[in-house]
Amino acid sequence: MNKRQLLFVTYRDEHVDEGISYTIELAKAMLEDIVILLVRKKDSLKDKFDDLMTAVTFAEAGEHESAREIASGAGRDLPAIVSGKITDMVLQSSLAGVHIEVRNTDQDVVSGIRSFLKGQNVIDKVVLSPAVTESEMLTTRDLNRLVRTASRPIVTMTRQSVQAAREERVRKGSPMRYVQSTGY
Repeated sequence: MNKRQLLFVTYRDEHVDEGISYTIELAKAMLEDIVILLVRKKDSLKDKFDDLMTAVTFAEAGEHESAREIASGAGRDLPAIVSGKITDMVLQSSLAGVHIEVRNTDQDVVSGIRSFLKGQNVIDKVVLSPAVTESEMLTTRDLNRLVRTASRPIVTMTRQSVQAAREERVRKGSPMRYVQSTGY
């Protein structure tokens, strides 16, 4: 029998580790492993415009290769930071006795979750990181559509609840507990 798993969904950016402590605690309590799904953030119009203007500046200065890289959006990638944080997340979970598997997709949140869940019988819950739930990329409409079609409970977190739980734990010296909302 395969061990049940939680699907932790986050963007592959500098906030990749937000919410992982809660997810590890949840996985420990439910005796499950974690699959981290790194999804692509939709490029906002502002990001594209900023990249284009920066690329124009580099092109005018004669740095044509740099201009091409920036115009393609490659300048926004943070592979070293993300890789380091993922390593820390894996170490943190193994110290807690929870196995983590990391998966990567070039799809957005809703499409990535849907395609990952197809044929995956071992996923018990989908946990959305605060970076996902509070981003401008995931609309309320998208979240409602995901809740209706995912066929798994969706757990969402906010940065405020994560921060409040950390402060409470430090103040009382007690284990971390989070306020959560679930959708079925």
